[in-house]
Amino acid sequence: MKILVAGAGAIGSVIGGFLNKKGYDVTLAGRGEHIRRIKSHGLMIKGIWGEYNLQELETIEPHELPAKDTFDIIILCVKSYDTLEAITIYAPLLKERGVCVSFQNGLGNMEKIASVTGDTRTAGARVIFGAEVPEPGTVNVTVYADQIVIGPFRQQNNPNKGMLEELAMLINTSGIPSYYADDVYPHLWAKMFYNCPLNPLGALFRLTYGELVKNMDIVSIMDDVVKEAHTVAKAMGINMPWEKHTDFLDLFYAALVPSTAGHRASMLQDMEKGRRTEIDALNGAVVNYGRTLGIPTDVNATLVLIIKAMEHLRVS
Repeated sequence: MKILVAGAGAIGSVIGGFLNKKGYDVTLAGRGEHIRRIKSHGLMIKGIWGEYNLQELETIEPHELPAKDTFDIIILCVKSYDTLEAITIYAPLLKERGVCVSFQNGLGNMEKIASVTGDTRTAGARVIFGAEVPEPGTVNVTVYADQIVIGPFRQQNNPNKGMLEELAMLINTSGIPSYYADDVYPHLWAKMFYNCPLNPLGALFRLTYGELVKNMDIVSIMDDVVKEAHTVAKAMGINMPWEKHTDFLDLFYAALVPSTAGHRASMLQDMEKGRRTEIDALNGAVVNYGRTLGIPTDVNATLVLIIKAMEHLRVS
């Protein structure tokens, strides 16, 4: 199986690096100093999963793409707002029976991918470990909350189930816990329940996840964010394991936040670097789905407006 990791930032570099160290056929694609450093000096992975100095990785930049129909799998790791542009660039490299798998934050990415590759050649993954790029050519795995879950865009029309199962197996045997699920949407929404309170509030208050939950006023806001998102997901018919939002919050405060307590939100890191955030694919998606269903999402909507105001003001 030939795999392309498109968007080899922090998460993409870890995925691609672990596949490479196991000997699997993987190519990292990206742009900028990080990918050029990997090409010239190799990739250094550090952090909670050990230290690895990986040499001679296959890398490409958008201006040097290989022949068409090259890869069985494209793992898309770009920011959510770059999804359509990226899949337009990389889709020609996907084999006729290949699959593009979104390893991205938020909701709506698979719909954009499918608009280019088609429903049966589109899949998604819930990724809930954290990593950062402290300097070009180096990635640091900072936190791990749960396994990667990979599943199809359309559960009812999934001719590539075997390929997705194999991908999950390869990633799992490389050292990153992963598995396949026929219905990935409950897992994607579970990540929304996790990200929507932590990412914007971590960015606004410049606190780690563990520090956020020490403040009861912030906790109250997070509770409301999750309540609104859970109400929307339930109305959409998502097959969630939590009947009430408080059932998720029990897990959130008892296990998920403690296991990632030292993590700084990716949204905070984006703001510090003066970059656009993924608020539209996170809280913004909850607001948009809620508006369509006639469900109020006032707290999420307020967070979206504040984050967008900070982006426009270039607050960092």
